[in-house]
Amino acid sequence: MDKSSSKKLAPSIIGVWRITRSIGYLFLLGLPVVYYSIFGASGLHLLLLIGVTVFCLAAWICVIFILPPLKWKRWRYSINQNEIDLLRGIIIRKETLIPLSRVQHVDTRQGPLLRWFNLSSVTISTAATTHEIPGLDEVIADRVRKKISTYARLAEDDV
Repeated sequence: MDKSSSKKLAPSIIGVWRITRSIGYLFLLGLPVVYYSIFGASGLHLLLLIGVTVFCLAAWICVIFILPPLKWKRWRYSINQNEIDLLRGIIIRKETLIPLSRVQHVDTRQGPLLRWFNLSSVTISTAATTHEIPGLDEVIADRVRKKISTYARLAEDDV
């Protein structure tokens, strides 16, 4: 992927990811409570309870405050007349090239949380699977959807 032609997601997607992850990983904060209710807090179990609590709190903080900005920093997409290029991943980098001749339809999606942040996601469907560009500004998402649709029609006419 050429960095000069690649585009980033809207920065406010970080807030969406933080909210969804904080809810999704809330069970981590319940693990010490479960441990306490099963084993109590005496002797060795107190030390283990403290260890489990510190680990769960550190993991929860990492998932909410450290990973979303890193994920946003690594997410890129590029659209040209031949293909759509998606690049993402923090530890394992994943690059997906979608030939526009394979695109069947393109949608924009917006749940309540994305709507609250004025964001939309663009989903690109091929015969094999569905790909997503998450967290675009509503106006940009509409432009991207129309651009992909136009390029896909042009690619279909060439075949």
